[in-house]
Amino acid sequence: MLFLIYFLLVFIVVGIVRVGSRKRLAGLIVTVPEIGAVTARRFARSIMLRNIAALATGGVVLWALDLVNQAQPGWYGLPLMLAPGLAATFGLLVFALCPTRIVTDQSGRRSADLVPRRVWSYGPAWGFLLPLTAAGAVVAFAIIAGLASSTQSDGAFRSITIGSSTAGPYPGWYYGLPLIGLTVLLAAATLFALGRIASAARSEQYSDLDRAARILTTRVVMQLSSGALFLYFGGILLFAGWATGNAATAFAPGGIALSSVQPAAAIGLAEVIAGFTVALLGGVLVILSILDATRQPLGRVAAADARAVDAASARQS
Repeated sequence: MLFLIYFLLVFIVVGIVRVGSRKRLAGLIVTVPEIGAVTARRFARSIMLRNIAALATGGVVLWALDLVNQAQPGWYGLPLMLAPGLAATFGLLVFALCPTRIVTDQSGRRSADLVPRRVWSYGPAWGFLLPLTAAGAVVAFAIIAGLASSTQSDGAFRSITIGSSTAGPYPGWYYGLPLIGLTVLLAAATLFALGRIASAARSEQYSDLDRAARILTTRVVMQLSSGALFLYFGGILLFAGWATGNAATAFAPGGIALSSVQPAAAIGLAEVIAGFTVALLGGVLVILSILDATRQPLGRVAAADARAVDAASARQS
């Protein structure tokens, strides 16, 4: 029931955001001259192939790590925990290794920008703070949870002890250290992808279309990386809250709570509420990244007349 409520809220928020940003996104739909429609459509196909390749790569990584998790039950779900972040990292690498660019006229002319293109050139300043904030929050809480964790019988730090009561799974060092490493890897992949998107050569003939495509791709990268990190942050908050609440509560047979140790029980409840909220934000960002990845900035390209295309080809040759 909780998952149903979660997904329902995610899609409601996504719908509200899409309606609110409809006018702004409409400004990214570029009209190109009719004579350039063939090249523009070829460019659109290349964008779709790149986006599909990124999504497919992420799906393969998720599938492979799920198989590893099933084959190694003694790893206590660690491969499954790392799977979304690694899937997002490999997807970002596809964006980085296949940057958006238009190959047009055979003259090979390229324009030199007087203002250098930077990582932050194709997105709002606040947007770049999202992945940084998410990464910092994940690392900080992983360290706090690691310090608060206790060992299980196998010596792994994946539980929490309050008084004489121990509960788990808890995001202690067993999960926290790999998560910190994954966060650094995901942040590096994000910066690499944004740098490649900004620095790839652009065509002078299709500068408006090229810029619109780079803005959309930058949105996808920032939303995907931020969403994955916020999902992780929400997830570890939820698991920490459930384990803390269980360790701080004495239960009678049948699951009835008899007493709670304060303030640990209140902290556990606060972590659960905060985790659900943060996970909701992460889910919204991931869905928005998928929607933007399937959006093309070419909705107003007119069909090229056959004679115009022949004339253009003759002039180029």
